[in-house]
Amino acid sequence: MSQTPSLAVQPVAVDHQRLFYEPVVLEYALQIACRGGREVFNETPIMENDSLTSQKQAFHCFVDKLAQVCDNERGGKMVTAVAVLNGSDHTEFVFASNERTEDELAETRDFVHSLLTLVGQNPAGLKPKPLTKQVLWKILHFNMLRLNDYLNKLIKYLNKCIADCDRRQLTGTLKSELEKLREKADFPRDSGAVQDKILSDCEKLIKGVVAIKSSPIEVAIKDHAKDGSINSSESWCELRHYLGRVLSFRQAANVIVDANDRDPNMLKSFNITSVSSSTPGPKPIGKSRSFTAVSIVHNMISEDDEEKEDFLEKALEMQRFGVNDIIYAQISKRSFKPRVHAEIQVHDYLLEKGLQHPREYWNSWKYIGSSKPTCKLCHYYFDLHPDKVSVRKPHFNLYPNWRLPGLLESQDSETGPDPKKLRLLQQITERIRDDVKTTLEERRPVGRTHDSLTSTTRPPGLVQTDEDSDIISISGLAIRPPTPSARPQSNSGSSLSAGGGDDQESTQWENESEFAEEANEGVPVMDA
Repeated sequence: MSQTPSLAVQPVAVDHQRLFYEPVVLEYALQIACRGGREVFNETPIMENDSLTSQKQAFHCFVDKLAQVCDNERGGKMVTAVAVLNGSDHTEFVFASNERTEDELAETRDFVHSLLTLVGQNPAGLKPKPLTKQVLWKILHFNMLRLNDYLNKLIKYLNKCIADCDRRQLTGTLKSELEKLREKADFPRDSGAVQDKILSDCEKLIKGVVAIKSSPIEVAIKDHAKDGSINSSESWCELRHYLGRVLSFRQAANVIVDANDRDPNMLKSFNITSVSSSTPGPKPIGKSRSFTAVSIVHNMISEDDEEKEDFLEKALEMQRFGVNDIIYAQISKRSFKPRVHAEIQVHDYLLEKGLQHPREYWNSWKYIGSSKPTCKLCHYYFDLHPDKVSVRKPHFNLYPNWRLPGLLESQDSETGPDPKKLRLLQQITERIRDDVKTTLEERRPVGRTHDSLTSTTRPPGLVQTDEDSDIISISGLAIRPPTPSARPQSNSGSSLSAGGGDDQESTQWENESEFAEEANEGVPVMDA
């Protein structure tokens, strides 16, 4: 009598990527639900200044500013990261962007080479003032799309603030000064305008903004930005924000020129390397109404965890705030195809080249700068990665369209995923699960409406002429200690200590603006 052979039980493969994206999508949805449509929400102060006036700090600022001027379009695709390395007989600049084509990378590479050649070689033998002006014009020209958007927003909020002055029947010079700024900002920018005239008008606008520095006009704008009336203060906050964004180009020009004055050897001979943007991964989670906050919490907490029932109840309560609809909207997006962010793309390239020791970085300063503060997931990546490299401080915004390099590419290989990268993914997953638990308990959003800083670090001791003094912060150079908390503390929308940035840049990159149109915290016109 023949026996039926017993079938060996095959272990079910663990889908580590799905285990990662489930809490990511839930935390993202919880953050939006916790805001509850409020115009102003809790944001995280990002204090990039510190008390150390060092060459290293100035170098970090230079790298960040170089990345910033490469990020020439709003929307997050052009977000750029830069590392500076020691070559055998030259400096090596390595950069990557979130989502640039090869042609766009080549265009950016040419821009960076031209910019650094102008600064490092100064072929016309220009003195500091005209050299800085040439650098500024080159930056403005490359960033014309971004600049045009800033100017449109600036005019929009100038009009709103002027209208608010009329409603309040304000007397004094505030309205007239705002009208002067509007006149300076509203210059011809269509295709028929002469390029040099556009750039010259931009400079005039910058000088017009500088003219209100330390004046009663500045004080009045700040007071209106924090007057407690959301409908009114939002426009004044946004006005301050876009004034700061326009001025940030001038600051970048000064910082880049100053970097060469500090270390002329850096730009004597250099090479520019561009790293290709990652390919989008497949949708990590399929569209399904059964995918809910409760189902995610059920999957992420083990059955023997005594807190599981409590968190399931909290997840159920969050349904009243539409969290399941937000989850469904996210997993339904055709654009939900994660990419490797620029900072990690640069880092992965350097690791593949075996460039890990500090001596291989310029002046042994192991740093990857970026045009934006790092997002929450990038922050966790660099914090947990065994190769310790410094990056910009995070804004703690969470973007579901994020992935690790290498895991997707190794799925179909015979050897399978890299165990080290898989372990890193598991560690990041644990961090996000902890975030989900904290958000369920506290129901308090974390992150920033604007994901880049107006108040970017200014190198200590930056040499300035009288003409260049406009880069000094209108609010001064006060350095405030960061809030001592793992979870950022509440900031009112009227806070002036925290910098802002471009609204929903990375969020727009992921087409998430339907949930991200929250109003903004007031920011300094420009902090150095």
